[in-house]
Amino acid sequence: MNRRSLISAVGSGLLMFVLASCTPDFDLVLEGGLVLDGTGTPGVVTDVGVRDGVIAEVGDLDGRSASERIDLNGLVLAPGFIDPHTHSRGTIFEIPTADNFVRQGVTTLVEGNDGSSPLDLRQWYDSLTVAGGTAPNFAMFIGHGSIRSEVIGGADRAPDAAELLEMKRLVAQGMEDGALGLSTGLFYFPSSFAETEEVIELSRVAADAGGIYISHMRDEAVGVLESVRETIRIGREAGIPVQMTHHKIGAWRNFGRAAESIALMAEARAEGIDITFDQYPYTASSTG
Repeated sequence: MNRRSLISAVGSGLLMFVLASCTPDFDLVLEGGLVLDGTGTPGVVTDVGVRDGVIAEVGDLDGRSASERIDLNGLVLAPGFIDPHTHSRGTIFEIPTADNFVRQGVTTLVEGNDGSSPLDLRQWYDSLTVAGGTAPNFAMFIGHGSIRSEVIGGADRAPDAAELLEMKRLVAQGMEDGALGLSTGLFYFPSSFAETEEVIELSRVAADAGGIYISHMRDEAVGVLESVRETIRIGREAGIPVQMTHHKIGAWRNFGRAAESIALMAEARAEGIDITFDQYPYTASSTG
């Protein structure tokens, strides 16, 4: 190598070293916020470093270089919230930014609740992608009511053997296409015509695929305790985790019975059944 080439090579190396040494450790450092990591452990006041849009490091980042730093003193830094019950699959195409959710910190929307969903989840997800995607993440359940309508229509009867087999196939297909599990709206037409045994059989298919069972129960007023017992039975006999949707005690004559329903769930959990419930943050229900 001649002298000119050697000088050029050394110069290039020094330039690369200088550029590398000038590259910040992080694109963004969020400083001194109360960090909740989503695991249920107590929050810790610390820093979070972000690089290329991904959390790169959590801890004391004082003295580390960053393109931008934001002081979060007195604020909470948490993972995005999950709204497990949205009925947003229609409007998400009209407002894909979902500002009403995102501005409240909700970054994952769940749909297909109450037994109503598209039957072809793969096609539906593809159409969402073709439309340009959404700001929040989007997840689906496969709906029992939609499946029952497809196979039996509005008939008030149990499925025959061939129809039950087809219903199971549709549940399995939904799970393969990415469903979180099976949802029912046993309060609603046509799912209200389904016997418990039918739901158990379909829930077993979802369980085999690693899914969960989520339900708007058959009755949320006078018969609420019977509905809780039915939901527990489905979880027990199908061997599937159970989520009770927007648990409530409807009608003032039943107020105070939540202690009884929660006691039933506590007993089921002690038995080993994975049952949980969610509750909406307002005082009046709304339904179609």
